[in-house]
Amino acid sequence: MSHNVDIDEADVAVLNQNLGKSKELFSALSQSLNNISKKSATASTKIKPVLRDVNKLNNNKQQIDKGLELLKDVSNYASKASQYESVLNNSIDLIGLKKFLDTLIKSQKLLKEMKVNIKNFTGILINFENSIDKSQGTLISYFKKSINKLNLLNNGSLKTNQDIYLIINYFYNRSNSEKQQINEVFVKALLKQISSLLLQHAAKCTPLKRSPGVPYERGSNGINLYIKETNQVIDTIVTLLNDMVSNLSNFDEILKDRLLQEILGGLVNEEMSKIVDNYGSLMSNLIDNDVLVLEVIERLNEFERKLNVNNLVISKFPKYRESYERLLNGGREIFKELIQFAETKINKVEKINERTIPEITVELISRERKISEFNKALNILIKGSKLGGWLDIKPNGVKFVNVYTSVVPITPESGIDETSSEFLLLSYFSDLIDCIMINIEIGIKNNNSNNSEMMKKSTQGFHLIKNMILIENIISRSNLLFTSLGSIGIERINKLKNRFLKLFLDDWNYASYIIIRDMTAITTTNAMNSNNSSGFSNKEREQIKELFKNFNESFEEAIKNYEKFSITDNSLRNYLKNEIKKLIINAYFKLYDKYGQSDFTKNKPKYVKYDKQQFENILNQKL
Repeated sequence: MSHNVDIDEADVAVLNQNLGKSKELFSALSQSLNNISKKSATASTKIKPVLRDVNKLNNNKQQIDKGLELLKDVSNYASKASQYESVLNNSIDLIGLKKFLDTLIKSQKLLKEMKVNIKNFTGILINFENSIDKSQGTLISYFKKSINKLNLLNNGSLKTNQDIYLIINYFYNRSNSEKQQINEVFVKALLKQISSLLLQHAAKCTPLKRSPGVPYERGSNGINLYIKETNQVIDTIVTLLNDMVSNLSNFDEILKDRLLQEILGGLVNEEMSKIVDNYGSLMSNLIDNDVLVLEVIERLNEFERKLNVNNLVISKFPKYRESYERLLNGGREIFKELIQFAETKINKVEKINERTIPEITVELISRERKISEFNKALNILIKGSKLGGWLDIKPNGVKFVNVYTSVVPITPESGIDETSSEFLLLSYFSDLIDCIMINIEIGIKNNNSNNSEMMKKSTQGFHLIKNMILIENIISRSNLLFTSLGSIGIERINKLKNRFLKLFLDDWNYASYIIIRDMTAITTTNAMNSNNSSGFSNKEREQIKELFKNFNESFEEAIKNYEKFSITDNSLRNYLKNEIKKLIINAYFKLYDKYGQSDFTKNKPKYVKYDKQQFENILNQKL
């Protein structure tokens, strides 16, 4: 019997057989993989150091390549630096300033790169930087030599030397410390040239000794030329700096002002303060040196104005300001001293008479006129003073203020500022005129009290009026004094003149007084005899006769006294004639109109010597 084989079983058997073989195969494969894994692990362990060394070698190679590249850069930088140094080590005169500056600028740019790119090569950097610093020193020395050769004060410009411009421009494109470095050289060179220029003038800025009694001749002191030259120097420096502002890229107005301050600091604080201090000795004798003191102050005021124009004020120069203030403080005493001098001078005159009065007046008023020519200086000195502060109002002080004052009361409505320098100055000038005239008047009266031959009041008045006309003439010829006095000062002069006019008119006043007095007495008598209708009473007739008699005597005496006066000045003659006529003509005309044509006497020509026309004619003839 044959067996039939199941196909499925056969498949399973085959499958199992195959699976068995596969398992053996996988087992063998797994073993092989384990072997490979072990060998790989062993290989990996062995190869890691090799790979690390390879990587290290690769890194070293890269570093070496970079190092070689850096050495190449260093070599290139060193080569360039060496080329630049070879140029910079030459004389500027030899290679030319432009090439030197170009090379120096390139060197500084190269150094900046080197400090970034080869910063570790400090030796190369230090050597190159030292070489550049040395070249800048060479440049400064060249600048110093060039600028000392150039006359900076000649035309106020650097255009005549382009090298100077190039160097200054180079430094003004550098750091602040380098700008200051070139500024110091520039300022020093300028101050040297300024000092050299002004030295010869400075030597003459001294209070020159003069023989006693010899007045100072205005304009003869060295201060005049010194200030003129100094102001010209300032103008030149300002022009020079303005030129630099226009032509230098980094030189602006701020730098200009700073440099101007620096340049002038030495001139003003050192040189000018010495000049001012030289005049300190003048303060011990202001009266003999009044004109010179005022001239010095006026010149210094010109200098101060020059500073102000350039935005510079004295406060910026403390040493000079102290010297200047000392001079002003001493100069302020001139007002008081001149008043005291005038009074003392008059009091020392042995005899105040027709000869000595004009002599002393001309001397003192001429002195007042001379100082009035320094209006600016006087306004500076008197500023801030107290009104009348120049008067020594004490028991033993100036005498005239206790005798007379013509100070004009100032009301708020007048619009006049009593504290202004102008008002204080006109008050001072007026007080000085008062001092002169009242002291002369006191002197005349003192002579009278000590002299057996009394000087009549009219004679006193004539000399004083004549003196006032003399003063007016001097003032009228002095524009500055006349302007300083102004309307208020002239009014004060007129008050003085009116005071003396009353003395002069004393004789004529008496004649006029007789008319007024006696006509009043006759009127009283007439009133008492009002019942008498036959005209004048006998008493009235006698009173009228006495009136004409007394008037004629006093009138003729007045004319007689007047004719003694020597009057050569037509303005004085006309002034006196008009004042006399104003006083006497109207009075006499009233007398003549009242009684001159009446029948108070049979012998009228004996009493009525002049009709109105005759009376005026005789005045015109005699006066």
